[in-house]
Amino acid sequence: MQENPTKGRVLFFVCSVVFLDAIGFGLIMPIMPALLDDVAGLSISDGATVAGLLLTTFAIMQFICAPILGGLSDRFGRRPVLLLALLGFSIDSFIMAWSPTLTWLFVARIVSGIFGATYAAGYACIVDVSAPEERAKLFGYAGAALGLGFIFGPALGGLLGEYWVRLPFIVAGVLIFLVFLVGYFTFPETLKKENRREFSWTRANPLGSLISIGRHPAVLIVLAALFLIQLGNHSYSSIWSFYVTAVAGWTPFFIGLSISVYGFGVAGVQGGLTGPVVAKFGEARAIYFAMIIGVISFLILAFAQNGTQIYIAIAIGIFAGFLGPAIQALMTERIPADSQGELQGAITSLYSLASIISPAVMAFIFTAQTDETGPYLPGAPFLLAAALTVLALGIFIVGVRRLGDRVPPAEEAEVAVAESVD
Repeated sequence: MQENPTKGRVLFFVCSVVFLDAIGFGLIMPIMPALLDDVAGLSISDGATVAGLLLTTFAIMQFICAPILGGLSDRFGRRPVLLLALLGFSIDSFIMAWSPTLTWLFVARIVSGIFGATYAAGYACIVDVSAPEERAKLFGYAGAALGLGFIFGPALGGLLGEYWVRLPFIVAGVLIFLVFLVGYFTFPETLKKENRREFSWTRANPLGSLISIGRHPAVLIVLAALFLIQLGNHSYSSIWSFYVTAVAGWTPFFIGLSISVYGFGVAGVQGGLTGPVVAKFGEARAIYFAMIIGVISFLILAFAQNGTQIYIAIAIGIFAGFLGPAIQALMTERIPADSQGELQGAITSLYSLASIISPAVMAFIFTAQTDETGPYLPGAPFLLAAALTVLALGIFIVGVRRLGDRVPPAEEAEVAVAESVD
């Protein structure tokens, strides 16, 4: 009788952390130009370059620190890692609020990258308190929290920024600190002592976690497919505001509205459809469907001529929202209990690596296809995203064949993993 209340409390806290992470990322989007003008008097053109460097700085730090946090959570437990990350994230928000120079903005992004890599420990908490057959549904709830964060983040940033460009960060810092206090007094430790392992720098560095996970070849194949998907999906965050301006002439208000609509749709799909779809069709078939839907959406965006066509692509693309939770559930069943944090660290590191590589590539393609020297195709980055997703689909098919059509019981999976390690 005690398990369900504990599981609910853990899920609520993890979803709160994921939600606030997304809020912190999203609220800066509509106010970044004004913030850079306020801090350093930068124009839109110069500010875009600095904004890109800030994003890269954040991604590099998250790439380095995500597996470290995941490894630390496998050694010392999820609770201290998550609480420390929340406290650091709150401090980062206040640094952003009172940054007097660009240097301090970069300091804030470094801090945010370090402590923003909370997904590893957070998702590992879900694994700790759940049975294998319900993980897709619970990961879907966390994904929905992420989507809701991306809905409210830009809206909150734009609304509060109308009064003062620094106000969104102050509000975010206060909210995060309040959640830290709630977690300090109510959040239980989820990792059993018998499932803890010694911390290893070899396994905790970004490549070390991937090398360690490489002992499970089929899971590594799925991770390769996930990485390609992430490369493609970063086309949204990299060039979306520029793309919709070029194609549809949208103002910042309508740009923010489109982001909120997409986030709302993805949250609904992940929170409401992930569990039923995976339960009925299985992880593999759900992932196949989501990838195909993603390709269709990318292709529509690549050749869209107006805002209506862009919204058609958004309406279709949201049904690929359960791709991430389904892949998460598929892989966690192949990893022993004492390495779940390591797996989540590897996943987050791949996401961070994609966020380092993809924005520059997508921006370069967009610039090359919208300047006066070549053919005009603002949607060219989405063509690359579609190609990457097709390639990921092919790789994933190979991975599923290695895994088998049916997921073995948890006991058999753990025995197989132990034998492969021995």
